[in-house]
Amino acid sequence: MKSKFKFLALTLLVIGSLAFIKCNKDDSITPLSGTPIAGTAKIDATWTFDKVHSNVGWQSPFMDFSATMLTGRFNSFGFTPAFIFDETNLSQCSLNAWVQLSTFNTGESGRDSYGKCGLNYLGITYLDSLKTLVNPASDTAWVTSNTFQKVGTGYVATGTFTFNRYRAPSGFADGTRITKPITIYVSYNGTTDFDSNGDGVNDKLRAGFTTSFTFNRSDYVDVNSTKAFDPFIPDDATAATNTTYGVWSSSVADEMTITVNSEFYLNH
Repeated sequence: MKSKFKFLALTLLVIGSLAFIKCNKDDSITPLSGTPIAGTAKIDATWTFDKVHSNVGWQSPFMDFSATMLTGRFNSFGFTPAFIFDETNLSQCSLNAWVQLSTFNTGESGRDSYGKCGLNYLGITYLDSLKTLVNPASDTAWVTSNTFQKVGTGYVATGTFTFNRYRAPSGFADGTRITKPITIYVSYNGTTDFDSNGDGVNDKLRAGFTTSFTFNRSDYVDVNSTKAFDPFIPDDATAATNTTYGVWSSSVADEMTITVNSEFYLNH
């Protein structure tokens, strides 16, 4: 895959989009619409995150010139600590989601493999010159909530998105994580009691959520960077003044949307 496709995510990540709710750069809030889900959701640390039936995906218009979307997902993601959601007491809600950036997957090996352009534009760095060992310091993006509120038929959380790192020319210490405010939309998709073993007795509760947020790549990547800084090429003047890791690209739109479809279960 040639470097014409240049992508910058995130995280977590958090992946298939059941809802696409946009928020503007100034974090104005758009109420969620649709039919409210009956019942009351209460998900605490005793529930298990069902990763097998969950996904984290991204989408962005191709070159910002049409509604045609480029899409992808992350294969490794989760919640640490556990996702907490209580419709009756929103002050108890807590969202801490992460994605492992090197598990970026668009179904194109020429874009997705180690050392290829997809990972390069995520700000991922390496511990070897062959680009087969990912530097752990560059490999995780986080979404963290601060407050939840009911808006329309869903919920809106204020929080932060941590993605990519500064380089020393930025004025920050080399490797400082870049963290910006974010508005997170959360839809509760319902809870159902299942008979999981076919004995005629319901024994497993399942609850589903769709979470999404939109961010501008230009808030996290130096738009003047045309070549990735490589620590194994110390005299590379082209990348020496980059203020962040990774490389800017106009092949995808500045604005990107991350969608997390998550399932949780509780045996009873």
